[in-house]
Amino acid sequence: MIRTGLIDGALPKDWPGLEHQAWFCESDSTPHAGMHAAAMAKTIQSHAPDIKLVNAVVFPGRLAAAHIQVCAALDWFCKDPPDILLCAFGMARSSVELGLAVARLQRAGSILIASAPARGGLVYPAGLYGVLSVQGDARCGPQELSRLDLPQAVFGACPEAVGFSEIRGASPAAAHAAGLLAACQVETGRGARCLEGAVRYRGRERRGEVVG
Repeated sequence: MIRTGLIDGALPKDWPGLEHQAWFCESDSTPHAGMHAAAMAKTIQSHAPDIKLVNAVVFPGRLAAAHIQVCAALDWFCKDPPDILLCAFGMARSSVELGLAVARLQRAGSILIASAPARGGLVYPAGLYGVLSVQGDARCGPQELSRLDLPQAVFGACPEAVGFSEIRGASPAAAHAAGLLAACQVETGRGARCLEGAVRYRGRERRGEVVG
């Protein structure tokens, strides 16, 4: 059984496939983070419905998390590393603590996928070594990826969340990539190389390009 970690807002406790949930912040009673987490989970599970989800809650309701909370969530996952860990967010700065936690998870066999902006510089953890960084690419359908190899993003993916049309961009793109990877791992166990089989486009999207 593929276990996928989600560092995000809080999923409902009866969410299908939710194995465990831990909080690293206190709720502020606003709904945005829960909706974001649900959109990420549903997008992942649209590709791999039988996975187990482990939810580390760092968004209190609004979509903002303290750096220390993200590091604490990563350290928590180190105790029982998931096969895949999705970080559908980006922070402006890195730190020694963040880098060490990511490296520990990678050594334990976890594949980290993180969202990256289509414009601007590096964000973290997407900018850390070995993390699969993903941005939205309008050329891609839900089953497709682009291989970008840009400084801020290795892959592009569908920018539309499944079931949540109002949530678009790098976050659902990373969730699609995580779902595609989970589905391939269920069938083949090949790890991150699975994603190459979904690559349809190479190079960045060009203005005026016709997608057929």
